[in-house]
Amino acid sequence: MIDMRKIIRIVVHPLAGILALAVIGGAEPFQTPADRTGFDLLDRLVVAVVRTAAPGGEPSQLDRDIVVLARELRSAREAKKVDDLFAVRYSRLLSAVRQAMTQDPEVLYWPMYRFRMIEFIEERTGQIPDWDDLVFMVNDHGGSGVGLGAISDALMAEVVSLHIHLENQARRPEILKSYLEKSMKFVGGPK
Repeated sequence: MIDMRKIIRIVVHPLAGILALAVIGGAEPFQTPADRTGFDLLDRLVVAVVRTAAPGGEPSQLDRDIVVLARELRSAREAKKVDDLFAVRYSRLLSAVRQAMTQDPEVLYWPMYRFRMIEFIEERTGQIPDWDDLVFMVNDHGGSGVGLGAISDALMAEVVSLHIHLENQARRPEILKSYLEKSMKFVGGPK
């Protein structure tokens, strides 16, 4: 009879060791506490959105700000001032804001990205947006995407999530190690 615990130990132990060495040995945070590049990018995005949403705000200025932030993100990623996960999620955030601000009076763009915006809102807030509200915003308000109002909760949820990501980057190896140790105890590994 095959002892499953023995097989699990043979497979899990080397894998856990390799993962632990990779994470603990070579893991240096991309963003040191002194380097605030990611936090700065988040701050500037929120300021740009709030400035645009305020009375007298100019959507074309937000579009220019988004392009500048995208360029700076690319430079920060290449200089290893932000990690890849932050860069991908922040880039998606810039895309969502830009799509929400896209002027589309003929409602030509909406069919191409409506489900992506709904997914973005649901993933970040846990709530599926009301379809009738979105259609009302698009059809009766100049067709400007789903508008910043519709994605504001999702936008801020992602900003907070990315902020937490940046704050905890240095702790990732420690957190991963604790999970590996717990899982090793569960499958009967070294205690």
